[in-house]
Amino acid sequence: MGNRILFTLTLFFLSQLSFADSTPGQKEHDIESSIEKLDRINHLPNLLPVIITNKDFIGLTDEQVSKLEQWRKQNREPMLAAMKQVARKRIEIKQAALTPTISSARLQQMQNEIFRLQREILEYKLSCREIVVQTFNNENWGSFFMVLADEDIGVSLPVNFAEK
Repeated sequence: MGNRILFTLTLFFLSQLSFADSTPGQKEHDIESSIEKLDRINHLPNLLPVIITNKDFIGLTDEQVSKLEQWRKQNREPMLAAMKQVARKRIEIKQAALTPTISSARLQQMQNEIFRLQREILEYKLSCREIVVQTFNNENWGSFFMVLADEDIGVSLPVNFAEK
């Protein structure tokens, strides 16, 4: 039992020392790294940047691009802010999990806040998906799938999209 207490205290002090040495630049790097990881495990990919970058190849009209850019203008910053909050909160909960004075109930509260923010991000992404679905025609989808074939999005592309 004494060894367990000693081990826990050692972990606590080491975690406090390593967090105290973090510079603002390091913390920002950690947040950016966490956002990249979040994007890899996210259920919906960030496709709008790919669409905008390849708008000519996809064959989007000025009107279609305008609709997509309007969505981006309204939602990009709030969505990125929510993603940064998730990244920060994930770092905080990992730190808190190593702090013996933090209760399980507090850790659950922290995790619930992360879940709430992840749901908020999901709603942004579904909103973006909806505007893409409303904006694209069959030719756009075909060209877009050709672009995605060159990207590594981690899913197979539908082969029968035109049948719908």
